[in-house]
Amino acid sequence: MLERLGPDHWDHVIIDECHHVPADSYRAVVESIRPALLVGLTATPERTDGQSLLSDFDGSVAAELRLWHALERQLLVPFEYYGISDNTDLRGVRWSRGTYATDELEHLYTGNDARAALVLEQTARRVGNLRSMRALGFCVSVPHAEFMAQRFTDAGIPSLAVHGGSDRDTRDQAPGKLRARDVNVLFTCDLYNEGVDLPFVDTLLLLRPTSSATLFLQQLGRGLRIAHGKESCLVLDFIGQHREDFRFDKPLSALTGISRGALQAAVDQGFPTLPSGCHLSLDRVARDQILQSLKRTLRGGMSRLVEELRTVASRLGSDVSLRDYLDDTGRDPGEVFTKELSWSRLRRAAGLPVPAEGSREDDFRGRLRHLLHVDDPERLRLFRTLDRVPNDRLTQRRVLMLAYLLFDHADEKLTADAFLEMLREHPAIASDLRALSEVLQGRIALAGAPPPPDAEWPLSLHRRYHRREILTAIGRWTEVAKPASREGVVRIESEKVELLFVTLDKSEKRFSPTTSYEDYAISAELFHWQSQSGVSPESPTGRRYVEQERNGWRFLLFVRSTVHDLAYTYLGPVHYVSHVGSRPMSITWRMQSPIPGRWLTRFERLAG
Repeated sequence: MLERLGPDHWDHVIIDECHHVPADSYRAVVESIRPALLVGLTATPERTDGQSLLSDFDGSVAAELRLWHALERQLLVPFEYYGISDNTDLRGVRWSRGTYATDELEHLYTGNDARAALVLEQTARRVGNLRSMRALGFCVSVPHAEFMAQRFTDAGIPSLAVHGGSDRDTRDQAPGKLRARDVNVLFTCDLYNEGVDLPFVDTLLLLRPTSSATLFLQQLGRGLRIAHGKESCLVLDFIGQHREDFRFDKPLSALTGISRGALQAAVDQGFPTLPSGCHLSLDRVARDQILQSLKRTLRGGMSRLVEELRTVASRLGSDVSLRDYLDDTGRDPGEVFTKELSWSRLRRAAGLPVPAEGSREDDFRGRLRHLLHVDDPERLRLFRTLDRVPNDRLTQRRVLMLAYLLFDHADEKLTADAFLEMLREHPAIASDLRALSEVLQGRIALAGAPPPPDAEWPLSLHRRYHRREILTAIGRWTEVAKPASREGVVRIESEKVELLFVTLDKSEKRFSPTTSYEDYAISAELFHWQSQSGVSPESPTGRRYVEQERNGWRFLLFVRSTVHDLAYTYLGPVHYVSHVGSRPMSITWRMQSPIPGRWLTRFERLAG
C-alpha cells in the first residue's frame, strides 16, 4: 500500500511506541513516507541500546511528561514499592554490556524453591487476600515463568505462565482470566512489558534483576493505569546480592524523579519527597546494598571511569566516542566533566589516542563542566565548528559567551579572535567541545527556533544560559567590563531594557526575609513576580513597570528553580498586567510567548 500511495500521500502520521523506530521493521515504514507532520508517542524514549529517536523527529521532543509528573497530576495511580532482599548471590553470574547472562540467571532462579517460598510469603504479607489480587510477575525466562506459575498454583493461588511460545488461545484468554480472577497471577517473560492495556492489574512481582530504566518503567507501567476501584499498585521487587557492575541508580532515578546525585541521601532518609500517595520502602539488607552500590557508582573516582573506558574500548575500538561510552556505562556527562577531569584527560589516562595537550589546558579543563546545561542548538553547532567561525555579529557574540565561561582571568583582555587562537593551540580542549556538543545535542528535549539574523542578541527562547553567558550576550560582560553584581535585575538604561533574574525556591540560608520573594508561573500565559523589597508603585522603578506600555521599556524574564541551578531558562519578554501591594510590589506579567509544558510543570510545582 505504501508503494501504491506514494511517500507524499500522507499529511499527518502518528507512530505509537515510537521507541521502536530504529528497528528494521519500522525503518521500512518511516523511510517510505514524507508526511507534513510526523508525531511519535512513547513512554520510554531512552532505548536500552542508546540509539536516539530524535533524527526522525526534527531533532527535538515536542512535549514530555515524566512518570513523577504524571503521578502528581493523578494521571496514574500511586505506587507502593517494596524492595526486598532475597539473598540470591548474583556476583558470579556472567556480565556483558550492562546486563546479566540470561541462561545463568535462569539456572539460578528456576528450581529455587527457597526464593519462590520467599516470594509467596512476602506477597501474602503485603496483599492479605491473595485471591483478590490481579498480578503480573516478570521473570527472566520461559522456564522461570513456568516454574513460578506452578509454585503459586500449588500454594492455592491460580497462576499461568504466558510468553511468546504459549499457544494463541492461552495468550488471548489470559488477560480475561486475570480480570475475572480465574487466575491471580500471570507470570511472563518479555510479553507484557509494553503494547498491552491491563488497567485492572494491581500487583507487580519483579522477579528478574533490571538495571535498565527503560525496561523498569515498561514493567512498572503495566500496573499504574487507572481503573475503577483501584487505589494504588503494589510493587514487590526482589533484590539479590549484585555484582559491583549492577546499577541501582538508573531505575531508582526513573521511578522517583530524584537526580542520581541526590539518590544516596534519598535512600538514606527513606525517600521523603515522593509524589502524593506513593510509598517506597527498602528492607534493611536491600537498603544497605543499594547504598553501597550508589557510593561505588556515584563516587567511583577516576580510576573506575578509566577501567570502564578501557573495557568499552576493548569492544568498540580506540576511537570510542564520548556518546558511546556514556550509553554503554549509563554514566552522565557530569561524571566525565568535573573540576579535575575531562573526556580527553580520561582517554589519555586510559591509554587511548588524544590530541596534543596545550600549555594552559588546566585553565580550560576544569571549566568545561560549566557547559553541561547548554541546550541551544546554534551554540552546540558552534562548538563543533570552531575552526571555521563566520564573522557575523551573533556568531562572534556566541564565541565570547563560550570564551568568558571557559576562561576567567580578569586581568587578561580576551577578544573572540584571541580566544579562537587560544583554542587552536589547545586541540584536546577543542576535541572535548566537539564530543560534548554531540552528546548534548542528542539530549535536547524541546523544539525551538534560533533568533533571526537581525536579532539584538544570540539568545534563543526557552533555552538555558548561565548568568555570565546572558550578560555576555547582551554586551554587558566584555574584555574590559566584568560586572560582579548578583542583583535580581539588570537594567540597561540606554536601550530601555531590564532583565529579571528569578530563582523560584529561595529556601537556602543565603536568602534573608527581605530577599525571599514569591515568584511562580500562574499559567502558561501568566507569571507572578515580586519586585525588590524597596519598590513601591510611586517609585521610579515601580512606575517603569506599571507604565510599561507608555514608556516603552522592555522586560525579559530568566528563571531557574533553585540556587543550585547554574543556568536560567530564558522565558522571553513579559508585559505588565496588574499589581498588588507595595515594598515589594506583586506584579502579574503576561508572557509574550507561552511557557512550554516542560518548564511550566517545573515552575508551577515550586509555587506550591
